[in-house]
Amino acid sequence: MNAIRAIYEDGKLRLLDPVDLVDGQQVEIVLRLKTEEELVREALADLNIQWHDPNAFADDDVDEEALMKEISDAFSGDPPLSQYIIEDRGEA
Repeated sequence: MNAIRAIYEDGKLRLLDPVDLVDGQQVEIVLRLKTEEELVREALADLNIQWHDPNAFADDDVDEEALMKEISDAFSGDPPLSQYIIEDRGEA
């Protein structure tokens, strides 16, 4: 089974990933809602930032300054994330 990402808006599912289907081909769709944590993990993975198990260490052990620098460095020189979203939606 292939997993295809989609967004529900205006009563319709809008596919975020390309599909290799023939017009009129029937498919079966199984919906699985993504958690906020999954969405954050995917966004961080897109930036190539390592996500550690949050249960592996206490919150006060996190070097927030280093993490913010890593995120900032990942974005440096790139357009803002909103631009990628607009392009992905085909609104540009």
